[in-house]
Amino acid sequence: MPDGGSRRRVDAVSLTPMTLQSRSLSYDCAVVGAGHAGLLLARLLADQGLRVALLDKRPDPRTASADAQRPAGWGLSVNLASVVAIRVAGLWDYLAEHAQPLAGMRVIDPATGQDVLYRASETGSEALSWGIAGQDLVQGLQQAVFDQAAIDVFWDEDLIAHRFGADVCQLICRSGLEIVCQLAVAADGRQSPLRHAAGLDGPRLDFKQVALAAGVATERSHAGEGFEVLLPGGPLAFLPLPESHPDKPSASVTWVLPNDRAEHWQSATTDAFAEALGRHMPERLGEVRLATAPAAFPLTFSHAKRLAGKRFALIGDAAHGMHPIHAQGFNLAVRDVARLAELLVLAHRRGHDVGGAALLSRYQISRLPDTLATGAFTSGFGLLSRSANPLARGAIATGAFLLKRLPTLRHALTRQGLGEVPDRPRLLRGLPL
Repeated sequence: MPDGGSRRRVDAVSLTPMTLQSRSLSYDCAVVGAGHAGLLLARLLADQGLRVALLDKRPDPRTASADAQRPAGWGLSVNLASVVAIRVAGLWDYLAEHAQPLAGMRVIDPATGQDVLYRASETGSEALSWGIAGQDLVQGLQQAVFDQAAIDVFWDEDLIAHRFGADVCQLICRSGLEIVCQLAVAADGRQSPLRHAAGLDGPRLDFKQVALAAGVATERSHAGEGFEVLLPGGPLAFLPLPESHPDKPSASVTWVLPNDRAEHWQSATTDAFAEALGRHMPERLGEVRLATAPAAFPLTFSHAKRLAGKRFALIGDAAHGMHPIHAQGFNLAVRDVARLAELLVLAHRRGHDVGGAALLSRYQISRLPDTLATGAFTSGFGLLSRSANPLARGAIATGAFLLKRLPTLRHALTRQGLGEVPDRPRLLRGLPL
């Protein structure tokens, strides 16, 4: 750190570019990207005594206009293992008010008439997952970061250069700010500029689909049950949100459509889009009303060549961009964060280099099987579910039939959905870092 290594809070917003040009600040770890993965990692590391810088090119959300915030309709399904990790980390209180426990999840294939209900009670779990609006999740984690004075947050910083050396790495911003650290972590999204600059861009698959996400309100209570309808062009998912906030949506709907059909519904009236959604909703919910305008997200799959390099690691969407089917993306990011934090905290306690090659190799080896397997599953099922081919529809129908008739198979799939994957990090097993 500057000033003889003393720990001092730096408010990048108040410093002029001329002042910043003369500043070189030192940290153990610099996290680039203040989305959910970056925010969570920064707070976990700072709570364990690491010196952490968090950089983001967006303006400070406390002073930014509402237009700069994330679309309000996007919802996330947080599985049990992720909730356990966030609870053990002491951060669940930032999210609990906005989280809706799911007692059940129904998967419906109208073409075959198959209908499979997954129940939390079948596994003895308190919930299958928790539904939370993406905007509420990010705002909750932002507050968790703001409440940790040991994190130096730099908003509105555009990274223009980096140098990964043998002992340290340097991150240089357009403003003149220079961050010197032992490890840089890319958490800057699917289009990650830092991943690209490091030469770690990997394969990319364009599904030629768009996810239209909107917040909705229903005439009658959802009773904590979600559903996913397997339509020929792509799935339509209904994620319950808390019904205790009358000024907010009570559910998030994500409708995956081929590009041309998505373009049609984007230009349709609000009433027409709500009516189209309603045709696929269970009658028990009654009338469906849009609470937010639909936001469009083009769908791709991507995976970095490697999850780590010299003094460099990737987490979340910067490491792997998933098809949203079965809501795996956020929970995969939590597993990345939990594993990397576990390794970094252990190294820090032992006085070791937190950007060392052996540590980063362990992170890569431990996370790669999970990220590749999850990517293959979501991509394969996403392609299968959109197909009108009779063989594809038959495979889906057969799978649904087996899941409905074989409780053991259904329970196994449910446990996997809860996040019970092999080689879980400590936090996901309910153990502190």
